[in-house]
Amino acid sequence: PREGGAPPRSADSSPWRIMETYAHLISPVTGLVSEIRRDPRGPAFLNCFHARHPSYANIAAGGPSGPGAAPGLDAVRAGLRTAAHGKGMTAEQAQASALCEALEHYSGHFQGDEPRRRARYRDLGPEEAVHPDAVQLFDPRQFHDRSASARHRVCDPFDEEAEIDWTPVWSLTARRHRLLPTALLYYGTPQPPGRRYCRADSNGAAAGGSPADAVVRGFLELVERDAVALWWYNRTRQPALDLGACDDPWVAELRRVHAGLRREVWALDLTSDFGIPVVAAVSRRTDKPAEDITLGFGAHFDRHTALRHALAELNQMLPPVVEARADGGGYGATADPEALRWYRTATLANQPYLTPSGVAAPDAGTSRPCPGDPLDAVVELVRGHGMELLALDQTRPEVGLPVAKVLVPGLRPHWARFAPGRLFHTPVALGRLAEPTPYQDLNPIPLFL
Repeated sequence: PREGGAPPRSADSSPWRIMETYAHLISPVTGLVSEIRRDPRGPAFLNCFHARHPSYANIAAGGPSGPGAAPGLDAVRAGLRTAAHGKGMTAEQAQASALCEALEHYSGHFQGDEPRRRARYRDLGPEEAVHPDAVQLFDPRQFHDRSASARHRVCDPFDEEAEIDWTPVWSLTARRHRLLPTALLYYGTPQPPGRRYCRADSNGAAAGGSPADAVVRGFLELVERDAVALWWYNRTRQPALDLGACDDPWVAELRRVHAGLRREVWALDLTSDFGIPVVAAVSRRTDKPAEDITLGFGAHFDRHTALRHALAELNQMLPPVVEARADGGGYGATADPEALRWYRTATLANQPYLTPSGVAAPDAGTSRPCPGDPLDAVVELVRGHGMELLALDQTRPEVGLPVAKVLVPGLRPHWARFAPGRLFHTPVALGRLAEPTPYQDLNPIPLFL
């Protein structure tokens, strides 16, 4: 949060309450969100909704470069994303999810009134400021091949002598303010001409029923993405969850719907050393050479809830492939090139880490005990790992939806970030590998979701 102290705890994030509270922000003429529309592709059971919104690239009236300054390439790229995507077990959940994501995007864009301090990292030092390398986690070798990694946003090497803007964030573990580059926290922050030291992303950004709820949700996303990175880039085979033994009518119906689309579904347990259940849901086509493999992920203190989240996200990823044909067409003109390449070429035979290694024990990782307040439990969990939990309140007064940007330096995003650290030593500590994966043997396919 912008000020010290713990965020307020009260929350009501039920779908009907969200829509009742924020529906006035939806308007094709004056709304922050122009419309919320169901994706027409695939069965209605998928519950995929898109919230369309105007470009936010130019919402800043000015910036460190002066009033009327051009927003820069970062802002333009951020503004090109004009749809947020919702998922859920019901249409109401998915609509509320899409609306919250759109408002979260808006809240995270630079407007020019954010708290900022202009300084050099060398003058601030590690006690006052967090080095961006601890968050972005690029390996030096990635800087030398940035053109090949443009899709995955490899920035310029950080210059500790550069005078840039820094914004205070609150350390819930140390109970004090720390400074991070503003450009790492807000989309479209102006940066020095010709240089891009940092880039804000959505990892750890979350909306919630209260500031505390948003922080917990953001943290769970960080844990999810970190666990996914440990699995994906090391290509370890993980145990499956037994969906057939799952006493959940919605899960059973999901399997029937996917089977009707000539697809099979399974789920993998990706839970890491944090002990919070993380699940990967996988679906593939079974009636043609291209398997159109899709993925969804979820994390929660309760493993079954994590499974539901992963399966709902799996449904969200399905519309681009439901009309795919055996001749390689039917994906639509809007398909992402990397995703399209994956759909057409990835199979279980050439990506064996997608297949399970046995079945997880029914009582293994079913829940992470969370007595009392979830935020207090999260703070102690991070502190117990010798890490720092940072949070920035991005709530905008004109919106009112609590939004937090949460960071734990050292945790991996799901993108290709190959600096030394957890990506290499945690799979060994977990017993998944006998020794760290050499850099050159990491999965060459960056996760594109």
